[in-house]
Amino acid sequence: MDLETLLAEKKKAVIEKWIDQVLDSYGSPEFFKKQKDRFANPIGATISDGLTKLYTVLVENKDLEEVTKPLEDVIKIRAVQDFTPSQAVLFVYQFKYIVHQELAREKNRDDMTASLEALAARIDKVALMAFDIYMNCRERLHQIRVNEVLSGRSALTDGTKCISAMLKSNQTELADNNQNNRLT
Repeated sequence: MDLETLLAEKKKAVIEKWIDQVLDSYGSPEFFKKQKDRFANPIGATISDGLTKLYTVLVENKDLEEVTKPLEDVIKIRAVQDFTPSQAVLFVYQFKYIVHQELAREKNRDDMTASLEALAARIDKVALMAFDIYMNCRERLHQIRVNEVLSGRSALTDGTKCISAMLKSNQTELADNNQNNRLT
C-alpha cells in the first residue's frame, strides 16, 4: 500500500488529532473544540477548515500554491495572538509528528521511506511559507499601530484618554481645587 492511500484511510483520525493539538495552544481549548457553530466560534471553524485543506494539499501532492489561502487564514489568527514566531508556525510541524505516530504501527513502513521523505520535505516547505506569512502579518499589524499613533487614533484604542476627555478632566480638577480652596 502506498503512503497516499494509507493516509487517505487515516485522514479523519489525523485531522482530528491535528486540530486538537492546535486548539490546545489557546487559552480555552474546550470551547474551541466543543462549539461547532462557525459564528459563535470563528477561530475554531477557521482552524478546522484550514487544517483540513492543508492536509488535502500535502497528502495528495497538490501544487503547494494551493496551500497559501488556508495557511494564511490560520496564520492570521495566530499572528494577532501572544505567540512567538516558533509557536505560531509549530502547527505545521505537529502534522509531521502526527503522521509519523499514525504510521509507526504500520508493517510496510519501510516500503514508504521515499514517500515519507518527500512528504516531510513538503511539510518543511509549508512551514517556511507559514513563517513568511506570519512575518508579513506581523509587519502589517505593526504598520497599522504606527499609523494609529501618527494619526492620533491610538489614543482612542490604547486605553488612554483622548485630548478632549483629558481637557475636560483637567477643567473638572481645577474647578474642584478652586472649590476646595474657597472652603478652607
